[in-house]
Amino acid sequence: MSFLRTSLGLTLIFAFGAPQILTSNTSAIAQTLTPANTGSPTPTLISQTSNIIFVAPNGLDTNLGTAAQPLRSLTAALQKKPAKGTIIQLSAGNYTAETGEQFPLKIPAGVTLRGNTLNQGKDIIISGGGRFISPTFARQNIALLAADGAIIEGITLTNSNPRGYALWVESAQNVTIANNTFTKSTHDGVFLTGTTTANILSNIFIQNGANGISVLGTSSGQIQGNTFYNTGFGLAIGQKSQVLVQSNRIINNRGGIVVSNLSTPTFRSNLIANNLENGLVVLKDRKGQPTVDLGTTANLGQNIFQNNKQFDINNASGVKLIAIGNQADPKRTQGAIELVVPKSPLIAPVTPEPVIPIEPSKTTPKPNSKPQTQTKPTSTTNPTSQKVNTQPATKLSPVKPVTPLPKR
Repeated sequence: MSFLRTSLGLTLIFAFGAPQILTSNTSAIAQTLTPANTGSPTPTLISQTSNIIFVAPNGLDTNLGTAAQPLRSLTAALQKKPAKGTIIQLSAGNYTAETGEQFPLKIPAGVTLRGNTLNQGKDIIISGGGRFISPTFARQNIALLAADGAIIEGITLTNSNPRGYALWVESAQNVTIANNTFTKSTHDGVFLTGTTTANILSNIFIQNGANGISVLGTSSGQIQGNTFYNTGFGLAIGQKSQVLVQSNRIINNRGGIVVSNLSTPTFRSNLIANNLENGLVVLKDRKGQPTVDLGTTANLGQNIFQNNKQFDINNASGVKLIAIGNQADPKRTQGAIELVVPKSPLIAPVTPEPVIPIEPSKTTPKPNSKPQTQTKPTSTTNPTSQKVNTQPATKLSPVKPVTPLPKR
């Protein structure tokens, strides 16, 4: 609750509902930064001998779930109680309550939900949400829940219900969330809580109402190679969580990163730029907390802070923040900060380009009773995907502040 009280005292920290469409000012970055491959890890590969359940919007839930006879809904695939090691393979299309989905969808332990990993699932859209009772945050509305060892890859996930969360992970271990798009949820794209351990790799977070990712409880793991663009706040890290945030682009959001409570995050090689408020803000909790690792003489931070509208780094914790080897303008920092800037310009990480997925269809696809001829999932990029505007950012319009945590 200390995270809640602290955040209530900070004006306009989190916006409820979809934010205004912001535009990019990447040209200023391109003049001084040269993108380079950071070698982000790839998602875990599943053995070809694993069981695969095929799902396609024009299938039938009475089918066998094979490539030739796919099921129509992810719900029907889950009702088969897939065992550990099973892959649920989704074909292109929209998966909603109108097409037979029953939310929230719960991915069992060790099961892989896979769409198209080559384009962050922009043509495979799961949209909706349902009631979930969280052990740590009581009643919520979520689209997807991941269990131990679950892998979520290559889908677009959205929850437009009031205070809607796309993916909720509660005290689940070794969860992999890779090559997805999280967009247009009214609250968060991904919410980690309890004793969760998760790796969140090469995803796009765009146009979510509150945060791209919230990390709470004692959650740990790695957040690497993601793009946070026009998504409320990129990351909200609090309570006793301890994640590594590495090689992400956190650009053109309302705010970049907010850190609070007793959390101990580590930041390495991120680009944090063009956010309308602070690039990084560290809130006050208690003496010596939170503890933020922005680099040491033995392990440089190598984060790039640039063109954030209020401050690049705002340390409101009351404790000196050590930031060794980061590129930032000392005149655009606030609070007690020991900032050591490298002699040579740093290189920005390469992450997925922020592309808005196609809108879910308002009509229900007609089931096809004939066996399908498709033998393997498509891996081509949808040509109708909409690229975001990259013109200079516009002025932020007023919004009603809300707390970053869900209601109890």
